[in-house]
Order: sequence, then C-alpha cells, then structure tokens
Amino acid sequence: MQPTDIPVTAVMAEVVTTIGPDTPLPEVFERFAAPGCTDLVVAGEDNRFLGFITALDLLAAVGPVVGVRSRKKTACLECLLRRDATVAADIMTRSHITVPAAATLREAMEAMERYRYPVLIVVDRDGVAVGRLEVCMIVAHLRVAGHL
Repeated sequence: MQPTDIPVTAVMAEVVTTIGPDTPLPEVFERFAAPGCTDLVVAGEDNRFLGFITALDLLAAVGPVVGVRSRKKTACLECLLRRDATVAADIMTRSHITVPAAATLREAMEAMERYRYPVLIVVDRDGVAVGRLEVCMIVAHLRVAGHL
C-alpha cells in the first residue's frame, strides 16, 4: 500500500471541540482565550457539520486589518457584540473544506493543496464531523511510517 493510499481515518484526530450555531459570541471568545485553543467545529442539533471557526475568523470579525475571509468587520469586540453578529453562526466559515471518512491521504493532501488550507474536517456519510486532519498529522504519520 502506498503511504498516500492510507485512509484519513487512520491518521485523523477525533473531533473534540464542537459548539452549536447558537453559541453566544462571548462563549466562543472564552474558548479561544484558553491555553491550547483550537479551531471550533460548529454542528447542528443532529451533529451535522455546519461550519468552522478559526482564531483568524475571530480576529477578522473584530479587526479591520486581519482576515481576508471576513464579510463584515468591526473595530472592537464591544462593537461586534452590539451589532447583529451575536452567535457562532454569524462568524463561522460555512464553506470550510471537508473530506469524506472514506478519503485517502492522497485525496486529503490534494484538497489541502487546492484550497491552500492545512486543516480538513472529516465527515461521515450523514455529514457528521467525525475527525480533524491537519498537515502536521500527515507529516508525522509518514515520518513514523518511514516514508519521509
């Protein structure tokens, strides 16, 4: 088996940080303020993947200089909380890249390269986020397996 034909499920980390789309922004900011913060997966009541919030999404929402993906920008946290953006769904990236759980590392690496983004969310057939795959996980796996 070629190293890139390994299923993503053999390398991914299980999704541990999931929030609902109605999570208030102060709670989202609190989660990102904790040491070792990671991106947040936004999931609906049925656990289906809805979107993704990165630290850059937060910064883009409050800082006019940061973030090219932000649709609306404001100059301060208080301003953000006073306007219409009040919950996670208001600032999440809806089109974040996902790969099916049946994908291979080759397919995952192609998606990362194509979209120039180092993190993928792995979803099952029902659209439920079941894992997270980062470039560093792939490199570590290939190194340990003796392919690098």
